[in-house]
Amino acid sequence: MAETKKSVVTSAQGNGTWESKYGTMYKFEISFENGDAGEYNSKSQDQNKFVTGQEVEYTITSREYNGNTFYTIKPAQPVGGYSGGGYKSKADPEKDRRIAKLAVLKSATELVTAKLVDRKDIFACADEMIKWVYDEKVDVVPHKPTANLPDGSTDDLPF
Repeated sequence: MAETKKSVVTSAQGNGTWESKYGTMYKFEISFENGDAGEYNSKSQDQNKFVTGQEVEYTITSREYNGNTFYTIKPAQPVGGYSGGGYKSKADPEKDRRIAKLAVLKSATELVTAKLVDRKDIFACADEMIKWVYDEKVDVVPHKPTANLPDGSTDDLPF
């Protein structure tokens, strides 16, 4: 059973390597001011999770093997579990605008394909749509469609 503790590292000594499915692992014997000691495995030969003289929060787990008790040390995980890695979105208004422009260009292309907008007006149509997406001033009818709707009527869309 893992127990989370906090103490000052008194020793962090390398103790060999071993091969895992993740590559070479480096073993370290870690000792703490409170008397705890155990083995820590790191992917880095220059581990920096347990530095002599620094107070750290860690978990210690015990296991029995052939009548002996062995202890494993790991850095404590933040409340709520692992917090590193994964996808982190960075706001990029220019990228968002480019994505929106692609979407409206596709819509304008579909209007051309449906013969509701003349091919030469495709970019003007897309520009009006992007203005509408970003709540910019849009002319009521910036250009007339060159074709009527299938039912013979025309639309009154602002693009």
